[in-house]
Amino acid sequence: MASGRQEKVAKRYARALFEVTNPQDFDATSHQLARFTQVWGASIEFRDSMLNPRVSDSQRLSVVDGVAQALGGWVNEPTKKMVRALVELRKAQIVPSVSTIFAQLVSEYRKNLALEVTFAQAANDDVVSGLKGRLSQALGGEVALSVKTDPALLGGLTIRLGDKLLDRSVAGTLQRIATQLTR
Repeated sequence: MASGRQEKVAKRYARALFEVTNPQDFDATSHQLARFTQVWGASIEFRDSMLNPRVSDSQRLSVVDGVAQALGGWVNEPTKKMVRALVELRKAQIVPSVSTIFAQLVSEYRKNLALEVTFAQAANDDVVSGLKGRLSQALGGEVALSVKTDPALLGGLTIRLGDKLLDRSVAGTLQRIATQLTR
């Protein structure tokens, strides 16, 4: 169990890793961190090599790279850099906490993927389900769609996530062209 100070450090590293990881890589990153946590818990030799001050940084990095290789290789560069940084800073013992916190951040992120989609014309179920599938894949998780219709868009659609708007409507395109022409 990590101390309060270690927990704060783990939160910082988990947040940083979350922010630089592509949503498509969330599952692979979570899985690799969980596997490192399993190895940490199961192997006294691994823990001792990471915590022993007599083991050099290069030896510890070699061990952690070997464990990653045994687990199928590093899943992405941010995960590799973060784990290696913790090993070099002699903070490898917080990897299990980072794993838990990272998984929580991913879960929170995915719960917040409630999108509002506005079509210019009523869309059939096939169009909505196809869009939902593409958005889920692009954003790295399940999305909930709230579908509306607004004839003022003239054609196309808009997608809103919180305060962010992706406008792919004819009306929006015409408005952007008019703005550019008046500059």
